[in-house]
Amino acid sequence: MMDCNEARDLLDAYADNMLGLADTARIGRHLQGCAACRAELAGIRALGHVLRAQLPALPVPAALRERIVAVLPPGAALTPPTTEHVAGQPAGRAAGGSMPAWASVGMVLVTVGALALAALLWLQRPAAAALEPQIVASHVRALLSGHPIDVVSADQHTVKPWFNGRLDFAPPVADLAALGFALQGGRVDYVAGRRVAVLSYRAGGHPIDLYLWPSAAAGETAVQTAADSGYALAQWGAGGMRYWAITDAEPAVLQRFVQAVRAAPS
Repeated sequence: MMDCNEARDLLDAYADNMLGLADTARIGRHLQGCAACRAELAGIRALGHVLRAQLPALPVPAALRERIVAVLPPGAALTPPTTEHVAGQPAGRAAGGSMPAWASVGMVLVTVGALALAALLWLQRPAAAALEPQIVASHVRALLSGHPIDVVSADQHTVKPWFNGRLDFAPPVADLAALGFALQGGRVDYVAGRRVAVLSYRAGGHPIDLYLWPSAAAGETAVQTAADSGYALAQWGAGGMRYWAITDAEPAVLQRFVQAVRAAPS
């Protein structure tokens, strides 16, 4: 039986019709009974529509065209077809049925343009996805599930090794109890197109979720705060990791939590 974590790993491929028959059937059955995953799939498809509608057409650079011309056979022309017939052949097709040089170049340019567009869509997707609503949705979904923590423990030495084999990185887990933020445990979630670690803390009666994952672009960056749907959020980068924290506590509480996390040894 497919669970939400496995389904989220496959949603992108499912939305692009890239799954095999078996996985398509399995995720289809899961989606029938899971409103959260259906909503996430709808978001993925909506993002695709927006990108396709708003991205500008990509002109082929002159330098690329020159490189293509350079590898063509000597004497090959880039002249577009005319309405004349050549040796009884239909216009636009050379004698002997071979494709004219201009058509070959055109097909190459179209292919290159399509690949460039696909690459641009992929590179822009995480930024365009707006991580803030993803974090809020993930946090709320976990709270509503009644099972917001996969490994329940206040011991960092229990929580940290639990992620082994479940993630492709080892998340730092800090014990912040002495500062008023008691570790509750952790879970694996799906954000920004990948599996991420989520560490759950509590300040008084308020849960605080700390999302973290490695990011090549996450150098030392200043803390940025926001408010969304009654939640206080903070994000920053440090040590090659991207961090997001979210809570329904006062922003001042979140600020102290972020300071404690940033000061903790990695």
